[in-house]
Amino acid sequence: MLVGKDEINQYLDDFKNGRIVQGKGIGVKQVDDYFRFKQGSFNMILGHDNMGKTYWRTWYYLVLSVLYDYRWCIWTGENKAGQVVRDLITFYSGKRLKDLSESEIYRYKDQILHWFSFVDNKKTYKYSELLKIFEADNYNGCLIDPYTGLDRKYGHSDNYDFLNCTREWVNKQNKTIDVCTHPSSASGRNQGMFPSGHVWEGHLKEPYKADVEGGKPFANRCDDFYIIHRLPKHPEMKTYTLVHVDKIKETETGGQQTQKDLPVMFEFNNGLGFTIEGINPISKKFEPKVEPKQEIKANLDFLDELNKDCPF
Repeated sequence: MLVGKDEINQYLDDFKNGRIVQGKGIGVKQVDDYFRFKQGSFNMILGHDNMGKTYWRTWYYLVLSVLYDYRWCIWTGENKAGQVVRDLITFYSGKRLKDLSESEIYRYKDQILHWFSFVDNKKTYKYSELLKIFEADNYNGCLIDPYTGLDRKYGHSDNYDFLNCTREWVNKQNKTIDVCTHPSSASGRNQGMFPSGHVWEGHLKEPYKADVEGGKPFANRCDDFYIIHRLPKHPEMKTYTLVHVDKIKETETGGQQTQKDLPVMFEFNNGLGFTIEGINPISKKFEPKVEPKQEIKANLDFLDELNKDCPF
């Protein structure tokens, strides 16, 4: 099917007259200048092990939920759902669980589960199985964490099958998918250290997008590419999560690459949720109001068609 002239004309008119819809920001300039949440995008999140990729991304999801009532479905093969919910309650309340009453914990938990659903991680999944689960409800975004934990094949063409199927699914479903993954082993060896004379000399460097396990296809096929890094052994920097933005496909809808050695810096805030230059974007506190959650059956007709072309 060919794209009609009317659709092209509408885009050109919208662009000329400044009507291109911007991605959603979180109200903090130091973040919104570099990345926005864009509905229906496919994003890669790269980082060495134990750098807090899940921790940071789920915090970011919560900020968007507080601001826009967004909903998420998360599969994380390396973190239990209870642990993630514990952290989200801490972020949302601004208090540690031990400082909350039992009734407060359950009230916050009910609100978190209004926004977040979790895929059972007692088994590994094929990508097609996760798609069916993501299809089952009206989520704004979904997280696969990590790609290396999927039940999958490991060839170059297998990676392209995954990437092409993801690209097509996102375009048709208008749901955002974030995929966390790891770099190749070489990026963590001695040549991956900051060089002599650098302010962080001797500490592990962030990987580059070309370091992703499986190579450049992951950067080629995604919309946005983030690199999450920490310096856990640095006395002054150990409490910061550094977010490098290496690709923003559509800058007209907001966002841009970070400059070399100038990542967006998120301070750990003693585990109570990140701050950016002292700003906590989860500043709107309100009593959770939860509607009863109804069972929603999946419409899998589209997935049946998709699986004809995807070897999963």
